[in-house]
Amino acid sequence: MVKKRKAGAGQEPSTSGRVSEGDRRDEKEGEAPPAQDIEETKEKEKVRTDSAPPENQMPGTVSEVVAEEEMGREIERQIEEERDLAQEYLDHLQRLQAEFANYRKRAQREILEAYDHARAELICKLLPVMDDLERAIESLDSSCNNEDTLKGVRLIYGKLKSALYAEGLEAIECRGKMFDPNFHEAVVVTKVKEGADSQIIKDFQKGYTFKGKLVRPSKVEVTQVQSDQGDE
Repeated sequence: MVKKRKAGAGQEPSTSGRVSEGDRRDEKEGEAPPAQDIEETKEKEKVRTDSAPPENQMPGTVSEVVAEEEMGREIERQIEEERDLAQEYLDHLQRLQAEFANYRKRAQREILEAYDHARAELICKLLPVMDDLERAIESLDSSCNNEDTLKGVRLIYGKLKSALYAEGLEAIECRGKMFDPNFHEAVVVTKVKEGADSQIIKDFQKGYTFKGKLVRPSKVEVTQVQSDQGDE
């Protein structure tokens, strides 16, 4: 019996009671993962799901690009319309400013012209008074024996003349000048054989201008050269 046990001991042992390393790994891989790993995996999947936008909100789609382009063109069109409208308002305002400036200048000029016209009418009414004073002085020079009377008349005439000249009245020079129909009125024509034609030799009534404008022409006598054929 002992020998049989020894002989049996020399035989290869049975592999039924042993577990190989590969079998252990297979068993390990087949085991369910721990609960902590499952929770971490779920959290990661949830984060990826939440961060990804829905399919109908994906940026860069054709419809959104077209809509954005249309909106951009509409905004540019509105801006251009507003710019044109602003330019139109600016041009209108500038025209109104220019028209108002012209109106103000025209109104000021018309006021000054009306004022000058009123003064010219008043001066024209005083010119006969000056004519009378001049004739009175000429008469007193030749016949008056009272020097005080002559000085008084001359003083009155000088003050009136100075006041009118200060307002812009000027006498028209006549004696020795050539006849000018713009300032002179020929009341007498004297025929001469020598000298210049249409030359003023005498003024019967002084003419005046007020601020360069004629208020009364001078009444004068002019010459007319007579030719030899005219004498025959």
